[in-house]
Amino acid sequence: MAKAKPAAQPEHEHGRQFKPEVKNVIKLTLAFTKAVGNNQDEKSDNLVVSPYNAISALAMVAKGADGLTRDEMAQTLFGVSGKDLEKAANDYVALNADILAANKDQVTLSTANGVWTNQERLKLDPAYADDLKKVHSAEISAEDFGDKKTVDKINKWASDNTNGLIPEVLTELKKDDAAVLASALYFKGDWTHKFDKKLTEDKNFTADDASVNATPTMKQRFKEEGQIGYLAGDGYEAVALNYGKEDWENGKQPTMRVVLIRPTDDNVSARDWLSGEAKGKVPEWLDPYAFGDAVGSVELPRLDIKQRFDLIPALKEMGIKEAFNEEKADFGKMTQSGDLFIGKVQHDIVFKTNEEGSEAAAVTTVGMVFATSVRMPPPQIDVKFDRSFAFALQDVKTGAVIFVGAINKPNEEMKPAVKKQNAPKPR
Repeated sequence: MAKAKPAAQPEHEHGRQFKPEVKNVIKLTLAFTKAVGNNQDEKSDNLVVSPYNAISALAMVAKGADGLTRDEMAQTLFGVSGKDLEKAANDYVALNADILAANKDQVTLSTANGVWTNQERLKLDPAYADDLKKVHSAEISAEDFGDKKTVDKINKWASDNTNGLIPEVLTELKKDDAAVLASALYFKGDWTHKFDKKLTEDKNFTADDASVNATPTMKQRFKEEGQIGYLAGDGYEAVALNYGKEDWENGKQPTMRVVLIRPTDDNVSARDWLSGEAKGKVPEWLDPYAFGDAVGSVELPRLDIKQRFDLIPALKEMGIKEAFNEEKADFGKMTQSGDLFIGKVQHDIVFKTNEEGSEAAAVTTVGMVFATSVRMPPPQIDVKFDRSFAFALQDVKTGAVIFVGAINKPNEEMKPAVKKQNAPKPR
């Protein structure tokens, strides 16, 4: 079987020789997906995530970490030690820039980073803030976290950077919250060879629990070699469909593709199969050069998926632990304003597919929180109980008041004060 012309070229001439940062993204993608699936309450639900997007948000946070917190985040996200985190994170940013540039004229692909800080309580370290702006192109602003308009502002940012697919990532902010760091990803691409809408019809789809439901299913027959890639693997078969315009004679080729995999054993769920692929290496089905040309028909359901994940359990399973520990987290490179820890990592996903192509978006939101041991500087007071005052003696546990009164003569041993001239006469 002839080899298909790949939609995405590896760095070198022969397949599977990926750049180190690409290998890391792929390995993390599979490990991340497995961990999220393990911690998903409803195993019969969809499992769609964008580790690529999550890396972007978590890399910004990791750069502000120090000590063991930094080591754990560096190892989990990039497979390096804390001292090498800076380079690894910057290599990822460079990779993202290369991908955006390569897809510029073929599909719509965009990323964005934003940081919002509690203006009353947090001041970012200048060097850290400068790095986020210059390297990660992050928008940074200090906001009133007690004002609902700040929530609206962050939600508008998410909506604007996902073409309205994800309009809300926050419902509230508390005055004690320290900062929100977020990354957004948006993709829209037309199929290189679009599906014929006339062939779409309701067909049965069997879920893992054996329930059968009818769903709109697209169908297309690919008659010419090069229109579709196919791989018969060990225990699965995979199809690769391209996005973007194709004109091989003039050097125009698709820059994005989707790989669709079906386990050959009907008793093996796609979730379990995908989890089993997290083996710490790049699998064959993610090597564009492993696919050969094929002809034939493909049936694919329309997709319209929206999901939200709490990523903290998955990240803990993967090895990041101290960052979420209120007492041990070390984000000393982020700020000198006080002790911080990660209180929230939320992952919002939308993925849609129809006869024209696909549209998808992801936003990862990281909430930094002040440790409870951190207090506002004590107020400077000068209160004198030098006139009548009231009091209540109260049991703290129950709230019961044991004594209550108003004091006008503090004690029986009071002596007349030295009278001042022109002092008012007692009535």
